Amino acid sequence: MSKLRTLAYAGLFVACILTAIDVMSFDLSFFEEFYSKNQIADTIGITDEELIAATENLLNYTRGKEEELDAKVWLDGTSVYMYNQREIDHMVDVKELYLGAMLVRNGLLVFFLLVCVIDGIKYRFSSLIKHKESMFRALAGLLIFIGGISLAALIDFNSFWNTFHHIFFRNDLWLLNPNTDRLILMVPLDFFIQLVTRIVIMSLVYISCIVSVVWILARKGGTRYDSRRPV
Repeated sequence: MSKLRTLAYAGLFVACILTAIDVMSFDLSFFEEFYSKNQIADTIGITDEELIAATENLLNYTRGKEEELDAKVWLDGTSVYMYNQREIDHMVDVKELYLGAMLVRNGLLVFFLLVCVIDGIKYRFSSLIKHKESMFRALAGLLIFIGGISLAALIDFNSFWNTFHHIFFRNDLWLLNPNTDRLILMVPLDFFIQLVTRIVIMSLVYISCIVSVVWILARKGGTRYDSRRPV
């Protein structure tokens, strides 16, 4: 049961990371702040309102809330689609990756709850100290993983980001050209550096909250359990 608990906690921590990705990646205020600070609308040649509308279309499409990437903007007095076919094809892959990640996240949460139920039925929640030990084993492995990724990103984010795309995408549609593809002007490399930083910080916040709650429950549970032992 101890190994199963460790796996359950590892899954829960991964779910925290995926949740942080979900929350941070769809924070429209972050996009607006980045656009304003870096004058992205001026770089593309459109208005701020058009840029935000195109971003909302992009985010809603990725989440499955809109069927098409069909945002239009005015360029040189002509109404044109914001995204070309290569960008649309790439976002099909991004959408598939995102929805798959959320499916994995939900599955990991269900697995954790299932282990909690099994543990509760079998042991009547009397082994909270073992839960704490299982949690810290999972946490140690996860922190090593996060630390390794963070170090790689700090040393050379461009190589880190290219490796990420090589792992998760089966084609080269993610290689966009700033002369022809407006998507790369919207979210350049510096955008993703800030986004990944926010995701790491938020992941650690989520995980720290869970660790704190389990630590408190384990201490209280252990005290109650010890008080019932014969002297």
